[in-house]
Amino acid sequence: MAEGHSPSFASYMHSIPLSVALVLASLSVARAGPPVAPPSNPLIPAKFEASIQLENLLGHSKKIWEFANLPGAKTTRSFGTIGYNATADYFAKLAEDHGYHVERQTVRYPATTIISNSLKINGVDVPLSEITTFQYSGSASLTAPLVLVPNLGCSAADYEGLNAAGKIVLVHRGVCTFVEKGEIAKAAQVAGIIMRNNVAGPPVASRLEPTAFETNPPTLSLSQAAAEPIVTRLTAGESITATLNINVSNEFRHSDNIIATSKTGDQNKVLVVGAHLDSVPAGAGVNDDGSGSATIAELAIQLSKFGGLKNAVRFAWWTTEEVGLVGSHYYVDHLSASEKSKIFANLNLDMTASPNYIIGLNLLPMVHVGQNSLTIKRRIGVYDADNSTGQNTGTPAPPGSTAIKKLFQLHYDKRGINHTNYAFTSGSDYRPFLDAGIPSGGVATGAGGIKTPFEVSLFGGTAGIQYDPCYHLLCDDLSNLATDAYLWNARANADVIAQLLTTDSAVILRDPVSFVRLKSGVRQFEYAANLGEECHSHHDEL
Repeated sequence: MAEGHSPSFASYMHSIPLSVALVLASLSVARAGPPVAPPSNPLIPAKFEASIQLENLLGHSKKIWEFANLPGAKTTRSFGTIGYNATADYFAKLAEDHGYHVERQTVRYPATTIISNSLKINGVDVPLSEITTFQYSGSASLTAPLVLVPNLGCSAADYEGLNAAGKIVLVHRGVCTFVEKGEIAKAAQVAGIIMRNNVAGPPVASRLEPTAFETNPPTLSLSQAAAEPIVTRLTAGESITATLNINVSNEFRHSDNIIATSKTGDQNKVLVVGAHLDSVPAGAGVNDDGSGSATIAELAIQLSKFGGLKNAVRFAWWTTEEVGLVGSHYYVDHLSASEKSKIFANLNLDMTASPNYIIGLNLLPMVHVGQNSLTIKRRIGVYDADNSTGQNTGTPAPPGSTAIKKLFQLHYDKRGINHTNYAFTSGSDYRPFLDAGIPSGGVATGAGGIKTPFEVSLFGGTAGIQYDPCYHLLCDDLSNLATDAYLWNARANADVIAQLLTTDSAVILRDPVSFVRLKSGVRQFEYAANLGEECHSHHDEL
Protein backbone atom coordinates (compact mmCIF):
# COMPACT_ATOMS: atom_id res chain seq x y z
CA MET A 1 0.00 0.00 0.00
CA ALA A 2 1.35 3.33 -0.90
CA GLU A 3 1.25 6.34 1.32
CA GLY A 4 1.69 9.90 0.13
CA HIS A 5 5.25 10.53 -0.97
CA SER A 6 7.67 12.34 1.28
CA PRO A 7 8.27 15.96 0.28
CA SER A 8 11.99 15.25 0.20
CA PHE A 9 11.87 12.10 -1.90
CA ALA A 10 13.16 13.90 -4.97
CA SER A 11 16.58 14.14 -3.39
CA TYR A 12 16.85 10.37 -3.76
CA MET A 13 15.88 10.29 -7.43
CA HIS A 14 18.45 9.22 -9.93
CA SER A 15 19.06 12.50 -11.70
CA ILE A 16 18.64 11.39 -15.29
CA PRO A 17 16.99 14.08 -17.44
CA LEU A 18 13.99 12.80 -19.34
CA SER A 19 15.69 13.41 -22.67
CA VAL A 20 18.65 11.27 -21.62
CA ALA A 21 16.36 8.58 -20.26
CA LEU A 22 14.57 8.44 -23.58
CA VAL A 23 17.84 8.04 -25.47
CA LEU A 24 18.89 5.23 -23.15
CA ALA A 25 15.50 3.68 -23.58
CA SER A 26 15.82 3.69 -27.34
CA LEU A 27 19.09 1.81 -27.02
CA SER A 28 17.80 -0.77 -24.57
CA VAL A 29 14.12 -1.49 -24.99
CA ALA A 30 12.59 0.44 -27.84
CA ARG A 31 14.15 -1.55 -30.64
CA ALA A 32 12.61 0.52 -33.38
CA GLY A 33 11.18 -1.54 -36.19
CA PRO A 34 9.40 -0.35 -39.31
CA PRO A 35 6.50 2.05 -38.66
CA VAL A 36 3.27 0.22 -38.03
CA ALA A 37 0.50 1.25 -40.42
CA PRO A 38 -2.68 2.13 -38.52
CA PRO A 39 -5.38 -0.51 -39.02
CA SER A 40 -8.35 0.41 -41.15
CA ASN A 41 -10.66 -0.99 -38.46
CA PRO A 42 -12.07 2.20 -36.84
CA LEU A 43 -12.11 2.43 -33.05
CA ILE A 44 -15.68 2.00 -31.81
CA PRO A 45 -16.23 1.85 -28.01
CA ALA A 46 -18.51 -1.20 -28.11
CA LYS A 47 -16.12 -3.16 -30.33
CA PHE A 48 -13.10 -2.27 -28.20
CA GLU A 49 -14.98 -3.23 -25.06
CA ALA A 50 -16.02 -6.59 -26.52
CA SER A 51 -12.42 -7.35 -27.48
CA ILE A 52 -11.38 -7.52 -23.82
CA GLN A 53 -11.65 -11.14 -22.69
CA LEU A 54 -11.12 -12.61 -19.24
CA GLU A 55 -8.95 -15.42 -20.60
CA ASN A 56 -6.39 -12.90 -21.83
CA LEU A 57 -6.42 -10.91 -18.59
CA LEU A 58 -5.78 -14.08 -16.62
CA GLY A 59 -3.00 -15.02 -19.01
CA HIS A 60 -1.13 -11.86 -18.04
CA SER A 61 -1.87 -12.55 -14.37
CA LYS A 62 -0.32 -16.00 -14.69
CA LYS A 63 2.83 -14.48 -16.18
CA ILE A 64 3.01 -12.01 -13.30
CA TRP A 65 2.82 -14.88 -10.82
CA GLU A 66 5.50 -16.80 -12.70
CA PHE A 67 7.86 -13.80 -12.68
CA ALA A 68 7.47 -13.46 -8.91
CA ASN A 69 8.52 -17.08 -8.56
CA LEU A 70 11.56 -17.16 -10.82
CA PRO A 71 14.71 -18.64 -9.25
CA GLY A 72 15.90 -16.18 -6.64
CA ALA A 73 12.80 -13.97 -6.93
CA LYS A 74 11.44 -14.96 -3.50
CA THR A 75 7.77 -14.54 -4.50
CA THR A 76 7.90 -10.78 -4.81
CA ARG A 77 7.94 -8.14 -7.52
CA SER A 78 9.12 -5.30 -5.32
CA PHE A 79 10.85 -2.58 -7.30
CA GLY A 80 14.28 -3.40 -8.68
CA THR A 81 14.02 -7.13 -7.91
CA ILE A 82 14.26 -10.14 -10.23
CA GLY A 83 10.48 -10.45 -10.32
CA TYR A 84 9.95 -6.77 -11.03
CA ASN A 85 12.51 -6.60 -13.80
CA ALA A 86 11.09 -9.68 -15.53
CA THR A 87 7.59 -8.21 -15.37
CA ALA A 88 8.82 -4.89 -16.75
CA ASP A 89 10.57 -6.64 -19.65
CA TYR A 90 7.43 -8.64 -20.41
CA PHE A 91 5.12 -5.64 -20.68
CA ALA A 92 7.71 -3.57 -22.54
CA LYS A 93 8.06 -6.28 -25.18
CA LEU A 94 4.30 -6.73 -25.48
CA ALA A 95 3.86 -3.02 -26.11
CA GLU A 96 6.72 -2.88 -28.59
CA ASP A 97 5.48 -5.92 -30.47
CA HIS A 98 2.10 -4.24 -30.88
CA GLY A 99 3.45 -1.08 -32.44
CA TYR A 100 3.94 1.30 -29.52
CA HIS A 101 6.96 3.52 -28.99
CA VAL A 102 8.42 2.13 -25.76
CA GLU A 103 10.66 4.02 -23.36
CA ARG A 104 12.27 3.15 -20.05
CA GLN A 105 12.71 5.78 -17.38
CA THR A 106 15.00 4.87 -14.49
CA VAL A 107 14.57 6.00 -10.89
CA ARG A 108 16.78 5.35 -7.87
CA TYR A 109 15.30 4.82 -4.42
CA PRO A 110 16.14 3.12 -1.11
CA ALA A 111 14.92 -0.41 -0.44
CA THR A 112 15.00 -2.68 2.59
CA THR A 113 16.13 -6.30 2.74
CA ILE A 114 15.15 -8.09 5.94
CA ILE A 115 17.99 -10.33 7.07
CA SER A 116 16.53 -11.48 10.38
CA ASN A 117 14.03 -10.44 13.03
CA SER A 118 12.63 -11.67 16.30
CA LEU A 119 10.54 -10.47 19.23
CA LYS A 120 10.45 -11.69 22.81
CA ILE A 121 7.91 -10.66 25.44
CA ASN A 122 9.28 -11.16 28.96
CA GLY A 123 11.79 -13.56 27.46
CA VAL A 124 9.22 -15.65 25.56
CA ASP A 125 9.56 -15.80 21.77
CA VAL A 126 6.69 -14.53 19.65
CA PRO A 127 6.21 -16.85 16.64
CA LEU A 128 7.84 -15.48 13.50
CA SER A 129 4.52 -15.86 11.67
CA GLU A 130 3.08 -13.14 13.93
CA ILE A 131 5.69 -10.46 13.15
CA THR A 132 7.20 -8.71 10.17
CA THR A 133 9.75 -5.92 9.95
CA PHE A 134 8.82 -2.59 8.43
CA GLN A 135 10.60 -1.29 5.35
CA TYR A 136 13.16 1.39 6.28
CA SER A 137 13.37 0.10 9.84
CA GLY A 138 16.59 0.58 11.69
CA SER A 139 18.67 -2.38 12.87
CA ALA A 140 19.16 -3.08 16.56
CA SER A 141 19.28 -5.70 19.27
CA LEU A 142 17.74 -4.25 22.41
CA THR A 143 15.71 -5.03 25.50
CA ALA A 144 13.55 -2.32 27.07
CA PRO A 145 10.27 -1.75 28.90
CA LEU A 146 7.20 -2.01 26.65
CA VAL A 147 4.81 0.94 26.80
CA LEU A 148 1.28 1.06 25.38
CA VAL A 149 0.63 4.30 23.50
CA PRO A 150 -2.88 5.62 24.24
CA ASN A 151 -5.22 6.53 21.42
CA LEU A 152 -3.57 5.86 18.06
CA GLY A 153 -0.18 7.54 18.27
CA CYS A 154 -1.18 10.09 15.65
CA SER A 155 -0.38 13.12 17.79
CA ALA A 156 2.52 14.21 19.94
CA ALA A 157 -0.08 14.64 22.68
CA ASP A 158 -0.44 10.85 22.82
CA TYR A 159 3.11 10.70 24.21
CA GLU A 160 2.71 13.42 26.83
CA GLY A 161 3.43 12.03 30.28
CA LEU A 162 4.19 8.61 28.82
CA ASN A 163 7.94 8.77 29.49
CA ALA A 164 8.53 6.77 26.30
CA ALA A 165 12.12 7.87 25.70
CA GLY A 166 14.43 4.86 25.53
CA LYS A 167 11.51 2.42 25.65
CA ILE A 168 9.74 0.22 23.11
CA VAL A 169 6.25 1.46 22.30
CA LEU A 170 3.22 -0.54 21.19
CA VAL A 171 1.15 1.52 18.74
CA HIS A 172 -2.30 0.71 17.37
CA ARG A 173 -2.93 0.79 13.62
CA GLY A 174 -5.45 3.31 12.27
CA VAL A 175 -6.45 6.87 11.26
CA CYS A 176 -3.00 8.27 10.37
CA THR A 177 -0.35 6.55 8.27
CA PHE A 178 2.39 4.35 9.62
CA VAL A 179 4.91 6.91 8.40
CA GLU A 180 3.25 9.54 10.56
CA LYS A 181 3.11 7.21 13.54
CA GLY A 182 6.79 6.43 13.11
CA GLU A 183 7.83 10.08 12.88
CA ILE A 184 5.81 11.01 15.97
CA ALA A 185 7.28 8.10 17.95
CA LYS A 186 10.79 9.00 16.79
CA ALA A 187 10.27 12.56 18.01
CA ALA A 188 9.44 11.08 21.41
CA GLN A 189 12.90 9.42 21.35
CA VAL A 190 11.61 5.87 21.60
CA ALA A 191 14.08 3.00 21.34
CA GLY A 192 11.83 0.80 19.21
CA ILE A 193 8.32 0.53 17.78
CA ILE A 194 5.83 -2.32 17.54
CA MET A 195 2.83 -1.57 15.31
CA ARG A 196 -0.14 -3.77 16.22
CA ASN A 197 -2.65 -4.72 13.57
CA ASN A 198 -6.36 -3.94 13.96
CA VAL A 199 -7.71 -6.73 11.77
CA ALA A 200 -7.43 -10.50 11.93
CA GLY A 201 -4.75 -12.26 9.95
CA PRO A 202 -1.01 -11.85 9.50
CA PRO A 203 0.85 -8.70 10.55
CA VAL A 204 0.55 -5.88 8.04
CA ALA A 205 3.58 -5.10 5.87
CA SER A 206 4.26 -1.39 5.66
CA ARG A 207 7.02 1.19 5.97
CA LEU A 208 8.53 4.11 7.81
CA GLU A 209 9.79 7.35 6.26
CA PRO A 210 12.24 6.25 3.53
CA THR A 211 14.29 9.44 3.43
CA ALA A 212 15.10 8.99 7.13
CA PHE A 213 16.05 5.32 7.15
CA GLU A 214 19.42 6.06 8.76
CA THR A 215 17.70 7.39 11.91
CA ASN A 216 14.50 5.32 12.03
CA PRO A 217 13.98 3.20 15.17
CA PRO A 218 13.85 -0.60 14.80
CA THR A 219 10.22 -1.25 13.93
CA LEU A 220 8.12 -4.32 13.36
CA SER A 221 4.47 -5.19 12.91
CA LEU A 222 2.59 -7.53 15.22
CA SER A 223 -0.57 -9.46 14.34
CA GLN A 224 -3.82 -8.66 16.09
CA ALA A 225 -3.99 -12.12 17.64
CA ALA A 226 -0.52 -11.82 19.16
CA ALA A 227 -1.03 -8.22 20.26
CA GLU A 228 -4.37 -8.52 22.06
CA PRO A 229 -3.16 -10.47 25.13
CA ILE A 230 -0.19 -8.13 25.46
CA VAL A 231 -2.49 -5.11 25.36
CA THR A 232 -4.72 -6.71 28.01
CA ARG A 233 -1.76 -7.25 30.32
CA LEU A 234 -0.41 -3.74 29.85
CA THR A 235 -3.85 -2.22 30.38
CA ALA A 236 -4.12 -4.17 33.64
CA GLY A 237 -0.90 -2.53 34.82
CA GLU A 238 1.55 -5.38 34.32
CA SER A 239 5.15 -4.43 33.60
CA ILE A 240 6.40 -6.07 30.42
CA THR A 241 9.85 -6.15 28.87
CA ALA A 242 10.28 -6.58 25.12
CA THR A 243 13.37 -7.71 23.24
CA LEU A 244 13.73 -6.65 19.62
CA ASN A 245 16.33 -8.18 17.32
CA ILE A 246 16.14 -6.64 13.86
CA ASN A 247 18.81 -6.88 11.19
CA VAL A 248 18.08 -5.16 7.89
CA SER A 249 20.00 -3.82 4.93
CA ASN A 250 18.83 -0.48 3.51
CA GLU A 251 20.30 0.23 0.09
CA PHE A 252 19.48 2.06 -3.14
CA ARG A 253 18.00 0.26 -6.14
CA HIS A 254 17.42 1.27 -9.73
CA SER A 255 14.04 0.47 -11.25
CA ASP A 256 12.26 1.44 -14.46
CA ASN A 257 8.98 3.00 -15.49
CA ILE A 258 7.77 1.43 -18.74
CA ILE A 259 6.09 4.00 -20.99
CA ALA A 260 4.40 3.00 -24.26
CA THR A 261 2.95 5.66 -26.57
CA SER A 262 0.77 5.07 -29.62
CA LYS A 263 2.28 6.12 -32.95
CA THR A 264 -1.13 7.26 -34.18
CA GLY A 265 -3.40 9.97 -32.84
CA ASP A 266 -2.60 13.62 -32.17
CA GLN A 267 0.68 13.62 -30.23
CA ASN A 268 -0.26 17.02 -28.81
CA LYS A 269 -3.33 15.51 -27.14
CA VAL A 270 -2.30 12.51 -25.07
CA LEU A 271 -4.30 10.31 -22.71
CA VAL A 272 -2.10 8.63 -20.06
CA VAL A 273 -3.38 5.29 -18.75
CA GLY A 274 -1.31 3.99 -15.85
CA ALA A 275 -0.95 1.24 -13.26
CA HIS A 276 1.85 0.52 -10.83
CA LEU A 277 4.02 -2.45 -11.68
CA ASP A 278 5.64 -3.16 -8.31
CA SER A 279 4.37 -5.24 -5.42
CA VAL A 280 5.29 -5.02 -1.76
CA PRO A 281 8.21 -7.23 -0.64
CA ALA A 282 5.79 -9.57 1.16
CA GLY A 283 4.17 -11.02 -1.95
CA ALA A 284 3.67 -11.22 -5.70
CA GLY A 285 0.91 -8.61 -5.85
CA VAL A 286 -1.26 -10.44 -8.37
CA ASN A 287 -4.15 -8.13 -7.47
CA ASP A 288 -2.10 -5.22 -6.08
CA ASP A 289 -1.43 -4.10 -8.68
CA GLY A 290 -1.00 -6.98 -11.05
CA SER A 291 -4.67 -6.59 -11.94
CA GLY A 292 -4.19 -3.01 -13.11
CA SER A 293 -0.91 -3.80 -14.88
CA ALA A 294 -2.42 -6.76 -16.72
CA THR A 295 -5.49 -4.74 -17.66
CA ILE A 296 -3.59 -1.93 -19.34
CA ALA A 297 -1.44 -4.49 -21.17
CA GLU A 298 -4.52 -6.12 -22.64
CA LEU A 299 -6.03 -2.72 -23.42
CA ALA A 300 -2.85 -1.80 -25.30
CA ILE A 301 -2.83 -5.07 -27.24
CA GLN A 302 -6.46 -4.85 -28.33
CA LEU A 303 -6.31 -1.12 -29.06
CA SER A 304 -3.47 -1.74 -31.51
CA LYS A 305 -5.96 -3.56 -33.76
CA PHE A 306 -8.04 -0.42 -34.27
CA GLY A 307 -7.48 2.78 -36.22
CA GLY A 308 -9.12 6.17 -36.26
CA LEU A 309 -7.56 7.53 -33.06
CA LYS A 310 -8.16 11.25 -32.85
CA ASN A 311 -5.91 11.54 -29.80
CA ALA A 312 -2.80 9.61 -28.76
CA VAL A 313 -2.61 7.25 -25.80
CA ARG A 314 0.30 6.52 -23.48
CA PHE A 315 0.22 3.35 -21.39
CA ALA A 316 2.48 3.54 -18.34
CA TRP A 317 3.59 0.90 -15.85
CA TRP A 318 4.89 2.87 -12.87
CA THR A 319 7.70 1.66 -10.67
CA THR A 320 8.17 2.08 -6.91
CA GLU A 321 4.57 3.01 -6.12
CA GLU A 322 4.42 1.00 -2.93
CA VAL A 323 6.91 3.22 -1.12
CA GLY A 324 5.49 6.59 -2.13
CA LEU A 325 4.36 6.89 -5.78
CA VAL A 326 7.97 7.38 -6.76
CA GLY A 327 7.80 6.37 -10.43
CA SER A 328 4.74 8.42 -11.34
CA HIS A 329 6.07 11.45 -9.44
CA TYR A 330 9.38 11.14 -11.23
CA TYR A 331 7.63 11.00 -14.60
CA VAL A 332 5.42 14.04 -14.00
CA ASP A 333 8.17 16.04 -12.28
CA HIS A 334 10.49 15.56 -15.26
CA LEU A 335 8.00 16.67 -17.89
CA SER A 336 8.61 20.07 -19.43
CA ALA A 337 5.75 22.56 -19.31
CA SER A 338 5.15 21.87 -22.99
CA GLU A 339 5.07 18.08 -22.53
CA LYS A 340 2.78 18.40 -19.52
CA SER A 341 0.33 20.57 -21.46
CA LYS A 342 -0.08 17.82 -24.06
CA ILE A 343 -1.57 15.39 -21.52
CA PHE A 344 -5.30 16.05 -21.46
CA ALA A 345 -6.26 13.32 -18.97
CA ASN A 346 -5.00 10.46 -16.82
CA LEU A 347 -6.71 7.17 -15.97
CA ASN A 348 -5.39 5.15 -13.04
CA LEU A 349 -5.97 1.42 -12.49
CA ASP A 350 -4.97 0.26 -9.01
CA MET A 351 -6.46 -2.97 -7.65
CA THR A 352 -9.33 -3.77 -9.99
CA ALA A 353 -10.12 -7.34 -8.88
CA SER A 354 -10.25 -7.39 -5.06
CA PRO A 355 -11.95 -10.60 -3.86
CA ASN A 356 -14.30 -8.93 -1.33
CA TYR A 357 -14.87 -5.97 -3.63
CA ILE A 358 -17.47 -3.34 -2.76
CA ILE A 359 -18.69 -0.03 -4.12
CA GLY A 360 -16.29 1.96 -2.02
CA LEU A 361 -14.60 2.47 1.29
CA ASN A 362 -15.91 3.44 4.72
CA LEU A 363 -17.24 6.97 5.21
CA LEU A 364 -18.87 7.11 1.77
CA PRO A 365 -22.28 8.80 2.17
CA MET A 366 -23.83 7.77 -1.14
CA VAL A 367 -24.35 4.61 -3.14
CA HIS A 368 -25.46 4.54 -6.77
CA VAL A 369 -27.48 1.54 -7.90
CA GLY A 370 -27.36 0.45 -11.52
CA GLN A 371 -30.56 1.43 -13.27
CA ASN A 372 -31.25 -2.04 -14.59
CA SER A 373 -30.64 -3.85 -11.32
CA LEU A 374 -32.93 -4.07 -8.31
CA THR A 375 -30.92 -6.85 -6.71
CA ILE A 376 -27.80 -5.31 -5.29
CA LYS A 377 -25.04 -7.66 -6.37
CA ARG A 378 -22.55 -5.67 -8.39
CA ARG A 379 -20.33 -3.05 -6.84
CA ILE A 380 -17.61 -0.85 -8.23
CA GLY A 381 -15.81 2.23 -6.87
CA VAL A 382 -15.44 5.20 -9.21
CA TYR A 383 -12.97 7.91 -8.21
CA ASP A 384 -14.87 10.85 -6.69
CA ALA A 385 -13.62 13.52 -9.08
CA ASP A 386 -16.09 16.22 -8.04
CA ASN A 387 -15.66 15.41 -4.33
CA SER A 388 -19.42 15.06 -3.95
CA THR A 389 -18.84 13.02 -0.80
CA GLY A 390 -16.32 15.45 0.69
CA GLN A 391 -13.77 12.70 1.27
CA ASN A 392 -10.94 13.79 -1.01
CA THR A 393 -7.74 15.21 0.43
CA GLY A 394 -5.01 17.48 -0.89
CA THR A 395 -5.24 19.26 -4.22
CA PRO A 396 -8.82 19.49 -5.60
CA ALA A 397 -9.42 17.41 -8.71
CA PRO A 398 -8.81 19.58 -11.80
CA PRO A 399 -11.69 20.54 -14.10
CA GLY A 400 -12.37 17.66 -16.46
CA SER A 401 -12.05 15.01 -13.75
CA THR A 402 -15.81 15.13 -13.28
CA ALA A 403 -16.26 14.29 -16.96
CA ILE A 404 -14.12 11.17 -16.56
CA LYS A 405 -16.17 10.16 -13.54
CA LYS A 406 -19.41 10.62 -15.50
CA LEU A 407 -18.13 8.51 -18.39
CA PHE A 408 -17.58 5.62 -15.98
CA GLN A 409 -20.94 6.25 -14.31
CA LEU A 410 -22.74 6.01 -17.63
CA HIS A 411 -20.91 2.80 -18.52
CA TYR A 412 -21.91 1.03 -15.30
CA ASP A 413 -25.47 2.41 -15.27
CA LYS A 414 -26.13 1.14 -18.79
CA ARG A 415 -25.03 -2.35 -17.72
CA GLY A 416 -26.83 -2.46 -14.39
CA ILE A 417 -23.58 -2.47 -12.42
CA ASN A 418 -23.75 -0.53 -9.17
CA HIS A 419 -21.08 2.02 -8.37
CA THR A 420 -20.20 4.75 -5.92
CA ASN A 421 -17.68 7.51 -5.35
CA TYR A 422 -14.16 6.56 -4.31
CA ALA A 423 -11.77 8.92 -2.59
CA PHE A 424 -8.98 10.79 -4.28
CA THR A 425 -6.25 10.71 -1.60
CA SER A 426 -2.48 10.58 -1.74
CA GLY A 427 -2.44 6.83 -2.09
CA SER A 428 -2.09 6.03 -5.78
CA ASP A 429 -0.50 7.21 -9.00
CA TYR A 430 -3.22 9.67 -9.96
CA ARG A 431 -1.84 11.99 -7.26
CA PRO A 432 1.05 13.59 -9.19
CA PHE A 433 -1.25 14.17 -12.17
CA LEU A 434 -3.84 15.85 -9.96
CA ASP A 435 -1.12 17.99 -8.41
CA ALA A 436 -0.03 19.00 -11.92
CA GLY A 437 -3.56 20.09 -12.81
CA ILE A 438 -4.24 17.17 -15.16
CA PRO A 439 -7.81 15.77 -15.10
CA SER A 440 -7.77 12.28 -13.63
CA GLY A 441 -10.05 9.37 -12.83
CA GLY A 442 -10.43 5.63 -12.78
CA VAL A 443 -11.90 2.60 -11.07
CA ALA A 444 -10.86 0.51 -8.05
CA THR A 445 -12.31 -2.28 -5.93
CA GLY A 446 -10.86 -1.63 -2.48
CA ALA A 447 -7.68 -2.40 -0.58
CA GLY A 448 -7.23 -2.65 3.18
CA GLY A 449 -10.55 -1.17 4.32
CA ILE A 450 -12.95 -3.30 6.33
CA LYS A 451 -16.31 -4.27 4.89
CA THR A 452 -19.19 -3.29 7.14
CA PRO A 453 -22.48 -5.11 7.78
CA PHE A 454 -24.25 -2.20 6.12
CA GLU A 455 -22.14 -2.64 3.01
CA VAL A 456 -22.93 -6.35 3.03
CA SER A 457 -26.66 -5.57 3.22
CA LEU A 458 -26.27 -3.52 0.07
CA PHE A 459 -23.68 -5.46 -1.87
CA GLY A 460 -23.15 -8.93 -0.46
CA GLY A 461 -19.75 -10.24 0.48
CA THR A 462 -18.31 -10.75 3.95
CA ALA A 463 -18.40 -8.19 6.74
CA GLY A 464 -15.52 -7.65 9.10
CA ILE A 465 -12.72 -8.47 6.70
CA GLN A 466 -10.75 -6.43 4.21
CA TYR A 467 -11.90 -5.74 0.68
CA ASP A 468 -8.74 -7.62 -0.25
CA PRO A 469 -8.02 -10.07 2.60
CA CYS A 470 -4.60 -10.76 1.06
CA TYR A 471 -3.69 -7.10 0.76
CA HIS A 472 0.11 -6.77 1.04
CA LEU A 473 0.47 -10.43 1.96
CA LEU A 474 2.04 -13.53 0.45
CA CYS A 475 -1.43 -14.86 -0.43
CA ASP A 476 -1.98 -12.14 -3.06
CA ASP A 477 -1.65 -14.85 -5.69
CA LEU A 478 -3.69 -16.21 -8.59
CA SER A 479 -6.50 -17.24 -6.25
CA ASN A 480 -6.85 -13.64 -5.08
CA LEU A 481 -8.76 -12.28 -8.08
CA ALA A 482 -12.50 -11.60 -8.40
CA THR A 483 -12.83 -12.48 -12.05
CA ASP A 484 -16.21 -10.79 -12.55
CA ALA A 485 -14.94 -7.44 -11.28
CA TYR A 486 -11.69 -7.96 -13.18
CA LEU A 487 -13.53 -8.18 -16.50
CA TRP A 488 -16.12 -5.47 -15.71
CA ASN A 489 -13.45 -2.94 -14.88
CA ALA A 490 -11.24 -3.78 -17.84
CA ARG A 491 -14.17 -3.36 -20.20
CA ALA A 492 -15.25 -0.14 -18.50
CA ASN A 493 -11.80 1.28 -19.11
CA ALA A 494 -11.95 0.15 -22.74
CA ASP A 495 -15.24 1.98 -23.21
CA VAL A 496 -14.02 5.19 -21.58
CA ILE A 497 -10.64 5.11 -23.35
CA ALA A 498 -12.31 4.68 -26.73
CA GLN A 499 -14.53 7.69 -26.09
CA LEU A 500 -11.61 9.82 -24.97
CA LEU A 501 -9.50 8.82 -27.97
CA THR A 502 -12.15 9.39 -30.63
CA THR A 503 -13.62 12.67 -29.37
CA ASP A 504 -12.39 16.22 -29.16
CA SER A 505 -10.84 16.12 -25.69
CA ALA A 506 -11.75 19.74 -24.97
CA VAL A 507 -15.42 19.08 -25.70
CA ILE A 508 -15.79 15.96 -23.60
CA LEU A 509 -13.87 17.36 -20.63
CA ARG A 510 -15.58 20.75 -20.72
CA ASP A 511 -19.21 19.62 -21.04
CA PRO A 512 -19.49 16.03 -19.85
CA VAL A 513 -23.21 16.07 -19.11
CA SER A 514 -24.15 17.13 -22.62
CA PHE A 515 -21.66 14.75 -24.15
CA VAL A 516 -22.39 11.74 -22.01
CA ARG A 517 -26.15 12.40 -21.75
CA LEU A 518 -26.44 10.77 -18.37
CA LYS A 519 -29.91 9.48 -17.64
CA SER A 520 -31.73 10.85 -14.61
CA GLY A 521 -33.39 8.86 -11.88
CA VAL A 522 -30.43 6.94 -10.50
CA ARG A 523 -31.51 5.51 -7.18
CA GLN A 524 -29.46 6.57 -4.20
CA PHE A 525 -29.13 5.06 -0.74
CA GLU A 526 -28.11 7.49 1.99
CA TYR A 527 -26.51 6.35 5.18
CA ALA A 528 -24.74 7.93 8.12
CA ALA A 529 -21.04 7.16 8.18
CA ASN A 530 -19.35 6.07 11.37
CA LEU A 531 -17.13 9.10 11.66
CA GLY A 532 -15.34 7.66 14.65
CA GLU A 533 -13.98 4.73 12.64
CA GLU A 534 -10.70 4.69 10.80
CA CYS A 535 -10.92 5.83 7.21
CA HIS A 536 -9.25 3.33 4.91
CA SER A 537 -8.83 5.62 1.94
CA HIS A 538 -8.02 3.40 -1.00
CA HIS A 539 -4.30 2.73 -1.19
CA ASP A 540 -3.11 4.83 1.76
CA GLU A 541 -1.58 2.66 4.47
CA LEU A 542 -3.35 3.14 7.78
